[in-house]
Amino acid sequence: MRKHALTMLGCLLALAPGVRADNFYIEIDYMVGGTPNHSHQPSQAVIDAVVQMFACQGHTLTIVVDDQLTHVNVLVRDPNDCDASLFSYNGTNSYGAIKAANFDRAANANPWHYCIFAHQYQDGNCNTTTSSGLANSGEDFIVTLGAFSGQTGTLFDQAATLAHEFGHNLGLSHCGSQYCGSDTADPDYVGPYVSNMPSVMSYRYQLSGVKFNMLCNGLTFDLALFKDIDYSHGRMCALDEDALNEVAGTQMISTDWDCDGTLEASIAWNTNNNNFCDSGGNRTIVTDYNEWANLVDGAAIPANMRSNEEYTCITAEEWNIIQNQMAMRGGSCGQPTLATENCLSGENMYVGDFFFVEAGTCIFPYDSVQQAHNAAPNNSRFYIKPGTYNEAGVVTLDKPGYYFCNTGSAIID
Repeated sequence: MRKHALTMLGCLLALAPGVRADNFYIEIDYMVGGTPNHSHQPSQAVIDAVVQMFACQGHTLTIVVDDQLTHVNVLVRDPNDCDASLFSYNGTNSYGAIKAANFDRAANANPWHYCIFAHQYQDGNCNTTTSSGLANSGEDFIVTLGAFSGQTGTLFDQAATLAHEFGHNLGLSHCGSQYCGSDTADPDYVGPYVSNMPSVMSYRYQLSGVKFNMLCNGLTFDLALFKDIDYSHGRMCALDEDALNEVAGTQMISTDWDCDGTLEASIAWNTNNNNFCDSGGNRTIVTDYNEWANLVDGAAIPANMRSNEEYTCITAEEWNIIQNQMAMRGGSCGQPTLATENCLSGENMYVGDFFFVEAGTCIFPYDSVQQAHNAAPNNSRFYIKPGTYNEAGVVTLDKPGYYFCNTGSAIID
C-alpha cells in the first residue's frame, strides 16, 4: 500500500456527457454608412472564432456573410404596438422589412438563421436602446454595437455577441435553467449575471471573456480548462447565497465574495449583481447549466410551434459598470484580444463529499481518486477535497494532469 500527500489548490466538477454532432447555419447581412461612415461587417477573424467554438464540440457551424445593407441608425418596432416583437414588424427601417428583402436562404432545405449586424434598435417602449443585441428562440437575431467602441464594438465584442445572440436561437437563456426574467421580486430570481455559469450567455462574461473575468474576480486560479468564448459545460459548483463559505469559494479557489479582504466561513451575499461587490438583490441557490448538452435549434422548429420569446441583451451602460468593477478588483482585468481558441483536451474532475452536489451542476463527484483518474482524459485538473482517501491496492496516477486541494492536504492511503 502506498501513501501520497497532495497539498495544493482547488475542488468540484466532472465529466460532461457527450454532445451530439449537429449542423447549424447562419446568414449574416450587415449595415454600412452612418456618421461618421463605418461598417458593421464582421471580419473573418470574428467568424472563425465562433465557428471554432462550435467545432470544438463536434458541431459544424456554417456562417455566410452576405449582403451589405444601407445603414439605419435604429431598427424600429411597430409604433402602435411597442410590446410586439421587433422581429415581426415589417414597416420602414424594420428588421422584418430588411429580412423579407434580403434573407436569401429563407426557403433552403436546411434550417437557416438570419442575423443583421446593425447599429441600434428600439426597446419594448419604442425607445432607442444601447443594448448589444436582441434575439428570439427561433431563427432571428441582431448584433447591435452602435453604442460601443467605434460604433462597431471591438472584434471581441462582435464575436462574443454573435455567439451570445445565436445561443438564444439555440434555446439558451442568460442564466441556464434558472429564472432570470424581469420579475426581480420573484424569490427564485437569479438575474443575468450568473458568476458560476462560465459562458458568454451570462452578462458577467459576454464581453469580458470567461477566462479573463474569472481570473480577475478570483473565481479560479487555473485557466487551462476555460476559454474566453464558450458556452458552459455545467461543471461549476452550486452556490448557496445564504451560506457562502469564502474559504471554499468556488471549490476551485477561495473567493472573497463580499470584497472585504477577509475570508469568512459563512456569509450571505448575492453573487450575481452587475457589480460583483454589491450585495443587493435576491439571494438563492445558484446553479450552473450544461448548455452544450441542451442546444435546441430554433430554426428547425416549425414556426407555429416556436415560443419566439425575445431576449434583450447587455447594454453599453451595463458593460461600463462591469469594466469599472473589474478595474477596481485588479488582477488580469480587461477584455481579451480576439483569438481562434484551441479546443480543450482535459476535464475538471472532482473528488470528495462536496457541499450541495446536484445532478447537472457539480455532477456527482467521485469518491475515489483512482476512479477519477481512470475516467479522466489527459491534461485534466483534479480538485480533491482535503481528507483521507482509503484506496484499494496500489494507486497509479500516470496521466498528464494536475492535482489540487483547496485547503490542507489530501491523503491517499
